[in-house]
Amino acid sequence: MQFRSTVVSNVRLSDGFYEMSLSWDAAAAIPAPGQFLTVRVSPDTVPLLRRPFAFAGFDGAARTASMIYQVRGRGTEILTGMAAGEEIDVIGPLGNAFPVGDDCRKAVAVAGGVGLGPVLFLVSALRERGVDTEFVFGCRSEALVPNSGRFKGASARICTDDGSAGFKGNVAQYINTNITLDAGTAVYGCGPEVMLKNLCGLTAASGASGWMSLEAMMACGVGACMGCVVKTARGYQRVCKEGPVFDGREIIWE
Repeated sequence: MQFRSTVVSNVRLSDGFYEMSLSWDAAAAIPAPGQFLTVRVSPDTVPLLRRPFAFAGFDGAARTASMIYQVRGRGTEILTGMAAGEEIDVIGPLGNAFPVGDDCRKAVAVAGGVGLGPVLFLVSALRERGVDTEFVFGCRSEALVPNSGRFKGASARICTDDGSAGFKGNVAQYINTNITLDAGTAVYGCGPEVMLKNLCGLTAASGASGWMSLEAMMACGVGACMGCVVKTARGYQRVCKEGPVFDGREIIWE
């Protein structure tokens, strides 16, 4: 559904990362962890294309949705300047969600960088269902660790490349050292491609199931342009339509 949304808040979380909360139209479907929305950041022709962002949370009582974004170019720079009360054009929810089976009792949810948003949303949903969930977050340095109550309340195991906070090393190294994966474990990931590829290696070796949310350049966001395809065991699939969440066993990594 496409609608006009109102910015509720727009706060800085860490170096280059922000969280924006938006009003959610009463007629629009309720988003699930893993799904995304697209926004038109400006009424001008530059930037022309809409920008996709994963949902970082949803408050049903307040009818607000949130997204965490990283400043990467002109579009996200414009977003940082938006204040509460301003309007923005939204389409959502789009894509599929992280699957959580009724028999899921143990999960490892892994986020890297801007992948924090959907994983933070997922962790909350898993714990509400009583699933024993380990939350692992990786970034380059302490300066990129989010300063937010919601993140701190989620009790993430922090990994930094330079060792300035938490475990020194990447998330795959942390899991390999500190967490036992088995056939009863579901591993969920969102972040850089190399991180997801490493997670798939761990799940393949252990027998755990793995569900990865992929990033891709999206022109339309609704499956029309075929610009965001990825190679899978089922052929080329659109990240915006068949994804963004894929069974890690089906992804063919280049």
